[in-house]
Amino acid sequence: MGKRQIIIKGTDVKPSHIGEEVNIEDKSLKVWHGYITAVSGDSLTLRDARLKDHQIKLADIKRVFIDRVTAY
Repeated sequence: MGKRQIIIKGTDVKPSHIGEEVNIEDKSLKVWHGYITAVSGDSLTLRDARLKDHQIKLADIKRVFIDRVTAY
């Protein structure tokens, strides 16, 4: 089994990414880790390991890192 890292821009986050475990780098270079629980028109909700929800505006996100496990 391997892993593939997918990197997308904040503006490219879609509702299909709900449930994904991600690392989010914002424009101030902070990195947030958690699961995407909701995507609205201009923001997303990220649930961290302490089960706290964070609202992050898509315009404030520089990059989103998603690790996908692949079978090869």
